[in-house]
Amino acid sequence: MTPYHEGFEFTAQEHRPPSDYGTRTLRLRVAHELQVGAALASQVMLVQEVLDPSHAREGRLGPKMVAKLFDAKYLDPYDHPPSYANHQYIRESSAYRYLIRHGLDQHIPRFYGSWSTIIVDTQGRQRSVRLVLIEYIEGTDMAHLRPSDFSPNQRKDLLRQVVEAESRFYTLDLRHKDLFPRNVILTETRRVVIIDFGLACIGRSASDIYDFDDPDDLLDGDYISPIVRWWRAQDVNDEWALSGWTTWGWNQWLVDTWSSDIPDITPAMLKWLPSEEREKPFFYHLFNGCDRTSPKWYVAYKDQMRV
Repeated sequence: MTPYHEGFEFTAQEHRPPSDYGTRTLRLRVAHELQVGAALASQVMLVQEVLDPSHAREGRLGPKMVAKLFDAKYLDPYDHPPSYANHQYIRESSAYRYLIRHGLDQHIPRFYGSWSTIIVDTQGRQRSVRLVLIEYIEGTDMAHLRPSDFSPNQRKDLLRQVVEAESRFYTLDLRHKDLFPRNVILTETRRVVIIDFGLACIGRSASDIYDFDDPDDLLDGDYISPIVRWWRAQDVNDEWALSGWTTWGWNQWLVDTWSSDIPDITPAMLKWLPSEEREKPFFYHLFNGCDRTSPKWYVAYKDQMRV
């Protein structure tokens, strides 16, 4: 049983991986458990800063924040070694700082820093645990929403937000690597917020592409249209489709939604597609006979280029 239950208090000290400590400390109290227990990659809870210097139980408390603790004690030993907790902490905190530094904080919760704390077990043994503090978003993750409660157009708008955010991340060479409904929060105003960067990587990888003869030129820093990167091979469904969020012709929707990208799609970008998909009518016409410099060329060729 974890100690992270309502009322539990701990002191966190500023920490920036790998080993830089700051002078600021916070006394935090658990207000509510969100994801707590054994065999979890992280322990997630709502916390509040204890503002009363006496730490009185009825003292003043700050606003609620989400604390995500990377406690190796509660990892599933069959799935992950203890070092996995620290790796996730470094990835998560680095991703938040990177996105904020590059002006993409509108897609993520506010980041309140990375921290370190000492947790004492029931035998009096101490262990160091790293954590991040982020904004508590009033909303629900999309895995716990019913797609049937939303019209097709509403769902298309939500998926457009998800795809646009991920594409902006990738343009900065950040890969989320776990972008599924459980990691997308929908607010009451239907704003999409991306969370959980514990698997994120900064830098593109040869594993992103299908052309293994040319793994070195990953077009770092270039925008790659969702038409290419989010294209689905025939008969392949992802978690968005299996969960009922996407019930329309996905590839045609990509083409229609991001048609303004088409003039800038180059042959070098097709390596993000399986080779058999590059022979589909859309991509064939794209590079064989279309005058993409003419005004509204896509409208003229749209009927020929149904996907």
